[in-house]
Amino acid sequence: MVLEMLFDPTTIDWVFVIVVNIALFASFYVPFFLRVLKFGEWQRRKIGHIVLHTTLAIFPVFLQNLFDLLICLTIMGVIVIIISFIPQIRFTQRIIEYTTRSGESKKGMSLNAALTATTVFVLLIIFIDQLHIYTGAVLALSLGDGLGEMIGRPFGRIKYKIIEEKSLEGSLSVFIGIFIGLLIGFAANSVFYQIIYWKILVISIVGTIIEALNYKFIDNFTVPTSVALLLFLLF
Repeated sequence: MVLEMLFDPTTIDWVFVIVVNIALFASFYVPFFLRVLKFGEWQRRKIGHIVLHTTLAIFPVFLQNLFDLLICLTIMGVIVIIISFIPQIRFTQRIIEYTTRSGESKKGMSLNAALTATTVFVLLIIFIDQLHIYTGAVLALSLGDGLGEMIGRPFGRIKYKIIEEKSLEGSLSVFIGIFIGLLIGFAANSVFYQIIYWKILVISIVGTIIEALNYKFIDNFTVPTSVALLLFLLF
């Protein structure tokens, strides 16, 4: 189902703009909060990853005017720049510091964030009139990749290696996360009736295989992109 999104600069839904900005900034601050609670580095990073990307996946569901999105991005960009240059806050610097993996450079973390942000933005623009594809793809990244490490890292016992070492438990969690993410993507956009379960199953399997074949953070690009492409082709 394709719905044409309105672009009307004469009207702004300020409730949407304010709520989205608050939700996104709250998501950005999750690693700060978890650090206070003494969560480990990888836990802060991965929980923050799940919360932020779930927020990014869901908020366009409530978008009715593309101009509101433009206003959101503009306001957020200006605020991020300002608070990043305030020495007492150093917003972007601290996010990078609190979410950089052990042994990973801050430059690598910055490239990861830039690649992920670009991927999510491009998918939103491409599928703005087919939001179930965008929502499902970004939730596949959020829940699939997120649950893969949250389960696989502490509980993974059956190891295998293709490019990087993975665990069977982690890959199974990736599959479950992608499958659930796709169901939510259809339900959130009121097109649950379009679901064909064997197609969702195939997409989840392919997404899991692609995640298993990835190197470092490149899965933040390949997983949502491949899932979005398969959703477009199969639905």
